[in-house]
Amino acid sequence: MAAAGAALVLLLNVAPAEAGYDRNFEAGSLVIPMDLAYQDTGMFQAYGLVYHLLREGVQVYWVIDETKTWHAAACDTTGDECTWDCAEEGSGVKCSYPTGSPDFFVGATVLWDGEGAASAGDTITNHGYRGGPFVIDAANAAAAKAVIDAWNDRDAWAANPWAERSEFSVVSVHEVTASFSGHVVKEMIAAPTIAVFSDGNEDIATGYLRAAGIPQSNGTEFPADKCRDPGDCGPGTANPDMLTVESIMGDMGTCEAPNMDHRNGALFAADGTPAYCQIMSMHWGVNDRETVECDGGACPATQAECSGETFTYHGHEVVAEVRQFLTFPTHFFAECQAVNAYENQVPNPAWPYLDDDARMGHFLTTTGTPPDCPCDGATDGGDYECVTLGCDGGTRDCCLPRSDKEIGAGFLIADQPDENTLQTLNPHIPYNQMDGYYGTVGGSEPAYNLSTFLGSAYKNDLDVTFITGPDGPGDQDVWMTGFVDGECDIIGYDEFARPGECNLGKVSYLGGHRYSTNTPISGSRDSQGTRLFLNALFEADCVTGGAIGPEPIDPNDRDGDGVVNADDPAPDDRFACGDSDMDGCDDCSSGTFNTANDCSTGADGGGVDGGGIDSGTGGATDDGGCGCRAAGTGDGATTFALFALVGFWLMRRKRR
Repeated sequence: MAAAGAALVLLLNVAPAEAGYDRNFEAGSLVIPMDLAYQDTGMFQAYGLVYHLLREGVQVYWVIDETKTWHAAACDTTGDECTWDCAEEGSGVKCSYPTGSPDFFVGATVLWDGEGAASAGDTITNHGYRGGPFVIDAANAAAAKAVIDAWNDRDAWAANPWAERSEFSVVSVHEVTASFSGHVVKEMIAAPTIAVFSDGNEDIATGYLRAAGIPQSNGTEFPADKCRDPGDCGPGTANPDMLTVESIMGDMGTCEAPNMDHRNGALFAADGTPAYCQIMSMHWGVNDRETVECDGGACPATQAECSGETFTYHGHEVVAEVRQFLTFPTHFFAECQAVNAYENQVPNPAWPYLDDDARMGHFLTTTGTPPDCPCDGATDGGDYECVTLGCDGGTRDCCLPRSDKEIGAGFLIADQPDENTLQTLNPHIPYNQMDGYYGTVGGSEPAYNLSTFLGSAYKNDLDVTFITGPDGPGDQDVWMTGFVDGECDIIGYDEFARPGECNLGKVSYLGGHRYSTNTPISGSRDSQGTRLFLNALFEADCVTGGAIGPEPIDPNDRDGDGVVNADDPAPDDRFACGDSDMDGCDDCSSGTFNTANDCSTGADGGGVDGGGIDSGTGGATDDGGCGCRAAGTGDGATTFALFALVGFWLMRRKRR
């Protein structure tokens, strides 16, 4: 496998690769099925395979029929049968579950089968591939097969440690036997870089990622447990992509001089550009969002009394940092309580928040207008109460939601919808690719309503709802996605026709506390939400337009210094890898293996112990140089002097 560097790859203003066009794929192209007929057990790990194909430089096409329809009843329903067959087209056998119409039809040979129903070499005469299959062009098939074989074969993991994972399923892969035409909606060229917000329920997100086999940027699996010790998570730890509140909010300054830079947290590089492609928050609560701490505890009653103290926790700043993150072609995913924690935030300029306008949530919805008191229980359902001076900067009595989670709405919390009455809208959108029954789940926020009482709406009245209750959109909405602030239409925007026009972040919200990761999916309806989560990872424009953030590191070279772990005496320190040329300087003192330039200092002085080899043993001198270049009394200087004397003697002898 090609080694991946550790440097930041920031192609933020590159227009997304062309998508939304019909393309011909020749015989020999590979298909990763995404329908339950051929990918029921390996569904989640199919996304992990796509991740690693992209990481190894194999382009992957997401092929979805632009005229796709959703058949809400099981395809074998008497009198309401699907016009397509479940597996072999022409068999007359219909699926016993709802499906979308096929994205393309073609015959194929089985390369790998994860369902136990076929063997390598078996022939599929003709199949209508559904659920948004992934396709690799025939020209890249050989490179792809090397990745696929390592992913699916445990015996190959020793030679390919990047493929090793705790949860294992074989992913079905087919090789087409004839050319076919498909509608490409995404040309994927870069593996997404992913940050998980350690919000107290981060194990939900990491559970989804582990089920797919998608690792952190350092090549290790996301942890199965929560980050109970702050020292276990965040930049510089073994879990660099697990971000705490403190790391996301960045330096907040002091009470008398607050730092209002909203791009100085861990979501950003030092130059203010994103450090990741994706950030996800699964269950961050409104109470956490409303918390502000000074010097590690409650802030004093007034700003004057807080003089000399620093802000050590500020929930509103987390929302501000995410909002700035979304000014780039990135993606933000929230589930359950985290949805309202972000979406319903409105700035509060009072102490101790001291918010500016940049701390506004409402990525997808308007704030609505709370009416004047008195509140009418017959109209508002008794869900509102009169708050004295509660609106317009403390100048107006108004009716506000009784639930703290709904103040600032935006979104109100809806009851869990009956899965048998769900509407599946816009089945041609990548976010909404699935096959089979969708099972809703409960929790504190299973679905969302817009408020007719407050007059809240989706910004610019755009269609951002993909799964909703029988009276939606706007009523029992379960799955919503849109561009931040409704700046572009997630449904109508065509990257192919107008590349780069919507160079902004996308926001996805999913109702329900925790979805299952059990497979086969046909026997676990509540696993479909996990699939939607994984769809969102690969829909972001940073997957099609260029990488954002740290390129994943080759597990064979964990510190990215160019020396494989087996040959590196310090495999986790990129400034140390030994002294192969015995010049008294560490070959990686510059941060990468280079014996011709191994006398520069590293990030903290360079080399072993921050400065190469100690000057007392012949290495770095007191001024930070190495013995092989700098004057000194160590072995490096002695060796240099010896070579000089020998050279001088040889020159004198030649002249005789």
